[in-house]
Amino acid sequence: MIYYIYYLKFVTSNNTEEENRLTIKRRLLISNFLMLVMPMVMTIVISVCAVLVVMGITGVNDFKSLKDGRTFDNAISEVDVLSGKWSSNSELSKVRSDIDSFNKKYNENQVFLFIYDGNNLIYPSSSTYTAPIDKVLLQEEKYIVIVNNTAIYKTTTDQYTVILACDNYALNNHKALGNYYYLGILLPISLIIIICFINRALTKFVFKSIITPIDILVYGVNQIRDGNLAYRIEYDKKDEFAQICSDFNDMAYRLSDMVDARQKDELSRRELIAGISHDLRTPLTSIKAYVEGIEKGVASTPQVQKHYFETIKSKTSDLEYIINQLFLFSKLDVGEFPLYMEEVDIGEDISKLVNVLRNEYEQKGLSIHLNRNIQNVFVNIDVIQFHNVIQNILENSSKYKIEEAGVVETVCIEEASKVVITLTDNGPGVPSESIEKLFDLFYRSDASRKNPSNGSGIGLATAKKIINMMNGEIRAKNVVNGGLAIIITLPIVKRGDRIEKNTNY
Repeated sequence: MIYYIYYLKFVTSNNTEEENRLTIKRRLLISNFLMLVMPMVMTIVISVCAVLVVMGITGVNDFKSLKDGRTFDNAISEVDVLSGKWSSNSELSKVRSDIDSFNKKYNENQVFLFIYDGNNLIYPSSSTYTAPIDKVLLQEEKYIVIVNNTAIYKTTTDQYTVILACDNYALNNHKALGNYYYLGILLPISLIIIICFINRALTKFVFKSIITPIDILVYGVNQIRDGNLAYRIEYDKKDEFAQICSDFNDMAYRLSDMVDARQKDELSRRELIAGISHDLRTPLTSIKAYVEGIEKGVASTPQVQKHYFETIKSKTSDLEYIINQLFLFSKLDVGEFPLYMEEVDIGEDISKLVNVLRNEYEQKGLSIHLNRNIQNVFVNIDVIQFHNVIQNILENSSKYKIEEAGVVETVCIEEASKVVITLTDNGPGVPSESIEKLFDLFYRSDASRKNPSNGSGIGLATAKKIINMMNGEIRAKNVVNGGLAIIITLPIVKRGDRIEKNTNY
C-alpha cells in the first residue's frame, strides 16, 4: 500500500511536470482548435441573427417593413386561392367564415380582406379601414395599386369583387431587394473581419511564447560569440525552452572551462619549454666548460684532470637522470607506460621499504621513522613504481632540508575503504599559494631555478601520474610546526574481490 501511494505520487509529479513542460504544444493545439471552431461558431451565430432580423422578430424596426412586404405578397397568394374556391361555391356563409379566418390571421399586420357585390360592401359590414377603395372598384379584372404606405389588391369571382388592403406597406420590391443586397454583403464582411481578428489574437498568443524565448537564445548566442563566456540565460518558464536554456548555460560553463583549461595548458607548455631548456642547459654548460678547460690545458695536473672528468661524469649523470625522468613522465602522460598491478599487503610493504631505505638516507642526513602501520590490508599497486614514488618524496625531503639532521615521519592508516600513507618532513615547507602547483611538471619553489641540483621539478609530477594510474590520489599540505606532508590515498581491495582475482590467476 505504501509503495502504491509512493508510485502514485511519483506518477502524478511526473505528469504535472510534463503538463508544465508542454505549455507551447498545448497552446498550439488550443490555437488550432479555436481557429477551426471559432469561425464555424461565428458563422452560425451571425446566420441565426440575420434570419431573426429578416423574419422581423428581433425588434429591429429598420427591417420590419421587409417582413411586411412579404406578408402582403403572401396574402395576395392566399386571396387568389380563396377567389377560386368562392367561384365554385359562392354560399355567403362559407365566404364569411373564410374572411373571418383570413382577417384574424393577418390582423396584426394591418392586412384586411373585403368582399363586394358591385360597389356595395357585403362583408364585413363595418370596418375601420379608411383607405379609398372606390377607384380600385372601378377597375376591371385584377388590379393592384400602391400609394405611400397603402397597398390595395382587387380580384373577382363569378359573383363577388374581392378587395385586399394593407395600411402598412412601406417597402416596395426595389427597396426590399436593396436591403437583401446590403445584408448579403454585410454578413460576409463582418464574418471575415471577426475571423481575422480572432486569428490574429490567437496567432499573437501562440507566437509570443515562441518568439520571445528565441530572441533570448539569439541574444545569448551573440554574447558567447562576442567572447562574454560568463553570460547565462535566466528563464523561469516551465516549457520546452527551459531545457534548451539549461543546456545553453551548461554549454557556456563547459566552453568557459575549456577556454580556461586551454589557457592553463598554454601556460604550462611555456613553463615546460622554459624548464626543459633551463635544466638541460645548466649541466650542458658545465660539461662544455670543463671540456674546454681540458682542451686548453687548464687541467695540467692529473689531480685537476681527474676532478674535471669526475665533474663531467656527474653532470652527464644529472643530464641522463633528467632525460629519463622526462621520458617516463611523457610515457605516463600518453598512457603508453604499462603498470604491473598486483595485490600487496601495504603495511608489510611499507615496513620493508622503510627498513631498506633507512640506512641509505641516514648517510644523506635524513632519518626515516615509521610511527604507525596496518596489517592484512591489501591494495592493487605496481610495486616498483610505488617505491619510486616514495623515493621521489624522500629525495625532495633530503634536498630541501634546512637542518643537518632531517626527519621524515611515516604513517600508514586505514580510513573507511582507503589506505592513507602520510610522509611528513621537518623542512621549510612551501608557500601556501604553491601547494596546488607542487605536482605540476617542472615546478619548483625556486622560481628563478638557481639551484638545479635541488631537483628538476619532474619527480612529484611523475609521482602524481603513477598514483593516479593506480586509482589513488596524492596531495600536499604544510604542517603547523613547519615542514611538508605528502599524503597518498589508495583504494583497499575488498576481500571478495581479492579472492576472485586470485582465482583468476
